[in-house]
Order: sequence, then structure tokens, then C-alpha cells
Amino acid sequence: ETATEPPGGLGADTNTMYNSSQPLRSSQEESSTSGVPLSGEHAEADKFEKFERWLRENGADYSMLELREYVTKEGVGSNLSENDEGEEKKEAGMKDSNNVSSDCQSKNDESSEMRGVHSRVNIPPNTVCVSIPRKCLITVEMGQATPIGQSILNSDLDLDAPKHIFLMVYLLWDRKVNGDKSFFKPYYDILPKTLSNMPIFWSDDELAYLEGSYLLAQIADRNDAITDDYQAICEIAPELADIATLDEFKWARMCVCSRNFGLQVDGHRTSALVPYSDMLNHYRPRETKWTFDDESQCFTITTLQTIPAGAQVYDSYGQKCNHRFLLNYGFAVEDNREIDGFCPNEVPLELGVMPDDPLFDAKQEFWTRGDGPQTSGGVGGGVAALAAAVTAASASRHQHLDPNAVVSSALEAATAAAVGRNKQLHSNTSTRNCSLSGNISDDSIPPVKRVRVCVSNNENTRILFSMLRVLACNDIELRAISSSPASSINDGTCPSYVSRALLGLSASNMGTALASSSGVFYRTCRDIRHPLGLRNERAAMEHLMETVGRALAMYPTTLTQDVIDLEDEMSYPRFSNKRHAKIQVRGEKEVLHHYAQWARTSLDVMDVI
Repeated sequence: ETATEPPGGLGADTNTMYNSSQPLRSSQEESSTSGVPLSGEHAEADKFEKFERWLRENGADYSMLELREYVTKEGVGSNLSENDEGEEKKEAGMKDSNNVSSDCQSKNDESSEMRGVHSRVNIPPNTVCVSIPRKCLITVEMGQATPIGQSILNSDLDLDAPKHIFLMVYLLWDRKVNGDKSFFKPYYDILPKTLSNMPIFWSDDELAYLEGSYLLAQIADRNDAITDDYQAICEIAPELADIATLDEFKWARMCVCSRNFGLQVDGHRTSALVPYSDMLNHYRPRETKWTFDDESQCFTITTLQTIPAGAQVYDSYGQKCNHRFLLNYGFAVEDNREIDGFCPNEVPLELGVMPDDPLFDAKQEFWTRGDGPQTSGGVGGGVAALAAAVTAASASRHQHLDPNAVVSSALEAATAAAVGRNKQLHSNTSTRNCSLSGNISDDSIPPVKRVRVCVSNNENTRILFSMLRVLACNDIELRAISSSPASSINDGTCPSYVSRALLGLSASNMGTALASSSGVFYRTCRDIRHPLGLRNERAAMEHLMETVGRALAMYPTTLTQDVIDLEDEMSYPRFSNKRHAKIQVRGEKEVLHHYAQWARTSLDVMDVI
């Protein structure tokens, strides 16, 4: 998954996540999360003391804070962090099961603990509690300056997460080439040796805990994307294979994904690994904000409220669905709600016109209206050609030329593009079509549309109901929605048939369009925002029930069973992969049950009407 970077500047918080609804967290922390200072004879003390000494000697200031570790009953530890270009981040500790951390150590690692950052003293609001000088940051530009980075820059590789790649390249290259002489060696030494909490490293047995979840496909996609990137870079920079295996490349990807910050440095957007700052665990609502201060040339973290002495100091990874937390940070938030009760957990629902629908051809045309592959400019190739034709037609009037003749070649090109586009869409969606229609993979199946929904009346919810109404249409309703004008876009220079072509009408309907006397805007399957009638709305809700039922049938357990299982901390230990997987699938089912209840309630109301 590629996520947007958090904005640089004060209060940048796009990648934070909330996992709890209590705003006054310090009073609710459990004694188990008070932690033990990383000092004295403690197992990991030596390397952390060297790490902190390295930071102080190079100008870092975090004198009001200290690192602590938490040893769980299960001996399983972790530390949080995220952000991929995919997500950008920081590190986290825990607070209840709602706080988590992704700086995780292997279950077999000698130091199975979670770590976090705590305050030594009472820290007032608006206090800079962490200041890390620029020289201690690893930036995208440093990775670009390496031999491998230069090879990537001079190539035309289409990488999954380019900014992450350059951070990974520097991390791997510097550790291998400079070794013990590296300036960043004290930082490298405290990075987790393994990341067994990250789903891309889970065993088959652990992945089985996610049976039925769409997250399984995302995990496979992430593994494939990382493998493709590794192989592609090795093709143009063979030396990558000498400094890192594929497994090491994956480790670097997830370290960067879970730790990098999106920054604005001297007016330039970049991403960076920020030692110490990436060790703050996640909590919502946020209690701190971070930025790069151009004046002091330091990365700073500032408190937003009073933090009592001894309390853990948190970062917020942003408001996110648990699947992003789990995929990118290796944890799921037990109660993933904002203080207003909103839960961002979501589920993708797949919809498409069934091959046995008697109105298949007509629905398919409307269903795919406006679809098309995106160019770098965000416009489909056929539409782009027609857009140029509109401009040409307008100009031709001033040159006393026949605009129809000027546009005709563009129409032919657009039609050809549409044919190629449909073939590509059929190819790209064959797997998803199988999930929608059993084992059917016939080319006649139109593209499946996927919409992510959560328990909220937001834009995606409105799109879902719009598409359901289209699929539920009878002949009269379909003709009404596919030909009813909404608003004119004809400015006197654009022939109506070009307007219709721009909006995705097929070439077979061009004759009718050519006869039209005015250009109008025709709606797509995403735009039916109000019920078309009782019959259609009832059929749409029944279709929703069937769609939700198919999704729920994919899981081996019920929502009720999941709730019971999560009460059993012996079988589902806190911070374990097994528990995080259970939290993820429970959250998906909660969303699905919400829409099932919505559909049932709607049908009951319509029965009364």
C-alpha cells in the first residue's frame, strides 16, 4: 500500500494513528507499561547507552526524557513506527492494548521487550522535548548520492515506494560498506534485528489467523512489490545483491516504512530516519507534534499538553484503518476510535454486473462509463485524445474549417483506445471477477469496482449506495438514469457528440449523440445519490445483504466468537501476532455487520411504507 507522506511543518500529523478514545491517558496507564530504565546492568543497556552518548556528543537534546523497556508475560516485545510512501512514521510503545509499538524484536531474540520514551520530569505544554540535529538524520538525498542510488536515478525504474527505496539503499549500503566506521553505527545497533510482528514476515500458521480478510491479499501484494523492486534494482545495480539479500531488503523496507518522517527541510520535501524520535510509540489523540526547524537545523518534538513525570511520551501515527497499522507497523489498535467515537476501520466491498443479468450489455456500458487507465496527468488516454479534439474543434471554427472533420480522427483514436482499455481491464480484474462470480473468468465479465467503506456516512458510503442502485435497475430505471441530463456543459464550441464521448459513451451510441442538439452531462454509476423508487431501493438493499453475506462467509469464525476470543488473554496474548490478527478481522466484521443491519433496517422500513 502506498500512503501519502505526512506534511512537514509544525504539527505534521498525517501519519499518526489513534488507538484509544481516552484523552487523559496518563492517569489510565497500567503499571506494566511504566517500564524499566535502559541503564545499569540491564540486558540492552550497553548499546543504548552508546546510542544516547552518540546523540548527545553530536548536539541532540532530550534531557527531559529517558528510554524504558517493558517485559511482557509472554516475553514478546515490540516498538512502533510507520510510514510508507506508503506510510510515514515514528515509533511507539503501548498503553493498554490500544497503544502499540513496532520496533519489535524477534520472539527468539535475546531481548524480548518493548521499548518506549518516558518523561523524567513534569513537562509543560509547548515545550521542545526532543531536538535531533540534521547531521544525525538519514535523508532521501543521502541514499540518492550512493552508487546504487545514482544508478536508480539514472534509470527509468517504476518502483513501489521511491522515497523509501533511497532510505533503504543508504541504510543497507552504509552498514555494509562502512561497517564499524559508519557515523550511524550506534543507531544501526539499536534497530531491531528481526521484524516478526510485521505481517510480511509471518509464518503460514500466523497468516491463517487472517483467513477471510482482504489484508491477506495486501500482504501478498506487499511481498511481491518488494521482491519486484529488489530484482529490478539488481538488474541496473548488481552490487545491491552484494550488500543485501532479498530478506535483508525486506527488513530494510519495513524498518523504513515504520520509522520514516515526511519533512520539509529548507523548503524541500524529503523523508528521513530520525534516531530517538522514531522510538516514540503511538497514541491518539496526539500529545506531541513534530517538525524540522530550519532555524536551528534540528528535528524537534514539542508537547501539546502537560506530560507528568514518569509518563510515557507518545507520538500519533495518524487516523488510520487497522489494516494500515498492522501492515506497516505490525500492530492493530484494540479500540481504534477517535474521541468523537469515529472508527476509521474499513472493508473493501466488490461490486459488478453479473454475466447472467438480462440487462448486462446496457448496464455494462453505464457501469464502465468514465472508466479508463490513468496517465501521469490523471486522464485516460481516450479521454485525453477527445479533450484535444475539443480544443481543435474550437480552433477550427476560427479557421473556417469543418470541426466534424477535425474531430473525426480523434474519435477513431479514442474508440481504439477504449477497446484496448477494456481488454486491459478484463485482464487486470480476472482474479477479482473470480471472487465476485465464483470461478468464472470469462472476458465478458465487466470490471469489478471496489469501494472501501467504514461505519460513516461519507463519500465512499454514498458511492456504494449509488452503485447498488445501478445494479438493481430494471430496464425503465436504467434508461432513465443513463440518459437523464444533469447539467449542460455545451459552451457553443463543443459538439454534443464530443461531450458524450468525453463522458465515456461507446462508439455504438455515437449516431444518437450526433443527432443530439445540445451537449449534456450524463451521470455515471457513482452519481445516483438518491433513491430511484421503492422497488429499486429494495432490490439495492437486498443486493447489499448478499454482498455482505458473501464477505462474512469467507471467515471461519463469527463476530461473536471473535469478541469472546479477545477476552481470553491466555489464548490471545497481548501484543502477539495472533491477537493483532484477531483484532483486524473483528474490525472488518464489525463494519460488515453494520451494513447488514443498515440493509435489514431499510427493508423493514420499506415494508411498512
